Amino acid sequence: MLLLCNGRTALAETEWLQSGRLGVAEIRALCERVSDVELLARKQMISTGNARWRLLSRQDLVIEATVMGVPPLNPGRCYVIVRAGQSERERRAFEVRDFTVNPERILVFIVGRDYDPPPKP
Repeated sequence: MLLLCNGRTALAETEWLQSGRLGVAEIRALCERVSDVELLARKQMISTGNARWRLLSRQDLVIEATVMGVPPLNPGRCYVIVRAGQSERERRAFEVRDFTVNPERILVFIVGRDYDPPPKP
């Protein structure tokens, strides 16, 4: 009800930004400010990979970080580093393809293919 009375909603002000159309500085600024990962992107992460990954990611999928690529990943791209599984664990990195941005938050909306993640610091 509050949103209807307000006249402006954050949803109405949301932009969808494709990372392929952004410069490295713009991607870096968005990547540093990501506050969450949309359900669609989570489902994409679960559905990729082999049967083992799909099983582990259905048990538990934890977002560790959103980071700009470090070798061997492309340093000009943003990645979501995730951990899947409970007793057995596996880590993967997913390239961010699209962000949704509104005044309240920046979300990862669509992810691309998965990669081996960089080693933990």
